[in-house]
Amino acid sequence: MDVICIDDKGCLFLSPRIDGWEHVDKHDISVVIDLEGDLDAGVPTVPNRVLYIYYPIFDEDLPDLPKLHAVACLGASLIEAGHKVLSHCGMGFNRSALVAGLILVRMGLTGEEAFLLLRRKRPGALFNDVFAEYLRGLHSLP
Repeated sequence: MDVICIDDKGCLFLSPRIDGWEHVDKHDISVVIDLEGDLDAGVPTVPNRVLYIYYPIFDEDLPDLPKLHAVACLGASLIEAGHKVLSHCGMGFNRSALVAGLILVRMGLTGEEAFLLLRRKRPGALFNDVFAEYLRGLHSLP
């Protein structure tokens, strides 16, 4: 499982499905945003260890935007509070990159800057044209 650091501060990560929590632990990630259809096996149940946010979306059209923006705002606020956040989906290219991009926009980047950063850090990311165009058109999150 590849865990890819997206930002320069080492707080925002992207990955495909979690196949072992040691990869998450290795990076001291304390927040996981799971966008895949199935819950991850072995989600830690130790109190106050990992905040696990389960919001499965399809890799097709945009999901409910208020919910999507709320998840991104939560991710950004947790990073600002010192947490490390992992956004993940099945392959780590579209759904997870969309949410990571929205987190980056919430943290001050334009959608275009977030798109280019994600493409640089995760070549092939956001090949879903609907997701890519939405992110690229943002200047801030509503």
